[in-house]
Amino acid sequence: MDIKDIFEIKKLPSVIFLVVTIVGGFLFYGGDYVLIKANPKTTVGFYTYLAWLISCGLLVTNMVKFIITQIRKFFLTREIKNEYRETLRNLDSYEVSVIREFFLQKRHALDFPYDNPVITGLVSKSVIFITSSLGSSSFIVNGNKTTFTMNKYMRKIIDPNEYFGLNKLSNEQIEESRPYFLR
Repeated sequence: MDIKDIFEIKKLPSVIFLVVTIVGGFLFYGGDYVLIKANPKTTVGFYTYLAWLISCGLLVTNMVKFIITQIRKFFLTREIKNEYRETLRNLDSYEVSVIREFFLQKRHALDFPYDNPVITGLVSKSVIFITSSLGSSSFIVNGNKTTFTMNKYMRKIIDPNEYFGLNKLSNEQIEESRPYFLR
């Protein structure tokens, strides 16, 4: 967490509530550690105490909201990763050979024919995406090929040696199993 993250506009109310809660805690319950002690029985002390209680409540509400959001995000991420693993398990050998090319060539973007059924299937399964510098709705075609990139989350969960068995295959076996449009 950087110092600039503390002062983001959407986090600023939470920081203000935190500061008011800490300062109010010292003012009302600080004991001998505080130079100025607030008395909730006076008019000013009453309104200060009321502001402190509201601030404590809002801080607790923000903390609970943050915790619930993080728990929800954790389970959603876990569910999405499980869906990606399931998708990877259900790919056929042609689709696996296309994915293997990203790891064999050690590149994040490769040119494939956009009208190939294997490529179309991988795009529909959200395994690969069309890369474009013009936005997501347009792409540049070079002949009958365009540039594709692999889903970054799937790239993270794939261990190439385990998934493709690269350490068990010889160079000839790898060359024979490459997609015909990349030989």
